[in-house]
Amino acid sequence: MQRGISKHISHELSNALLEAVWVQWRSLGTFVDTNRLSKSVVDPEALMLMSLTLRHLEGRLWDLMDSWARNGSNLFSIQRIKNLIGGFPSHTRDRLEEFAFRAMDTGKDYRWKSLAGSEGGPSTRSRDLWKAYPAVWHSSALFLRLRLGFGIGIASDLLAFLISLNGDWSNTASISQAIDYSPYSIRRNAESMTVAGILESTKRKPVQYRVDVSSWIQLLAIDGKIPEWRYWNKLYSFSSALIMSFDDNKMADQSPYLLSTELRDLIEVHEDTFMLNKIDYPDPQGFPGEEYSPAFADFVPKLAAWIRENV
Repeated sequence: MQRGISKHISHELSNALLEAVWVQWRSLGTFVDTNRLSKSVVDPEALMLMSLTLRHLEGRLWDLMDSWARNGSNLFSIQRIKNLIGGFPSHTRDRLEEFAFRAMDTGKDYRWKSLAGSEGGPSTRSRDLWKAYPAVWHSSALFLRLRLGFGIGIASDLLAFLISLNGDWSNTASISQAIDYSPYSIRRNAESMTVAGILESTKRKPVQYRVDVSSWIQLLAIDGKIPEWRYWNKLYSFSSALIMSFDDNKMADQSPYLLSTELRDLIEVHEDTFMLNKIDYPDPQGFPGEEYSPAFADFVPKLAAWIRENV
């Protein structure tokens, strides 16, 4: 039986994630070397945290992050980052402190004070990879565009999510899993937006909400297909934990039984990642003992393929 997870498999996942973050940064108007644009809504906070996780694998990501710290840190939600960061490894949290320091120091955005560390991390090349708001916003940049127009907060993010559902209904629990605010806060904002005529709501419980998508397509001048929703917040949290385990060699020399146990535990903690994104994954209950390790090894390339297909 194969011992550990091969470097080829871990590299395949890392490369897929790097491709995804480049595409998503490009979709926000960043000057990066890719021609692809995202067909799913870009989750800016999840993208930031995934990029920080991958920084040691691609130095240019830190140049990019430095540019956003100087010029665009004001478009990120500090509260949402705080809500998300607990699901990411300590390496990511350390690098977030360095980004927050730069957002304060060079970006003069003092909202980041509660997240900032004592220094700004490795040196970067002084390149403005994101200078200002793009002349034409790509449709997948819904989060940032609505925040710019209506302010950073639950209402803007709620609206971005509901637009991506293309007229489908969603309840507060489902919305909470997508935008990482409490169901109570979401319900309070959604009810106010319903009274204001921005949202529609059902009368039966659990109350559900939706938007008149046609009106928003016209208002936002969305050309073509509405970007799809993918739970990048959940997927990037799982992927960060897995990538750091690969890089720390935690999976290289363990016995098949111990490795299978740890992989089974990791999947169980992040099971909603796969259920929400409708990703087929090896059910921990179906692979007893040492059997889970090879099943997981078969799963990782399929996950990499899903990332490439859905970004």
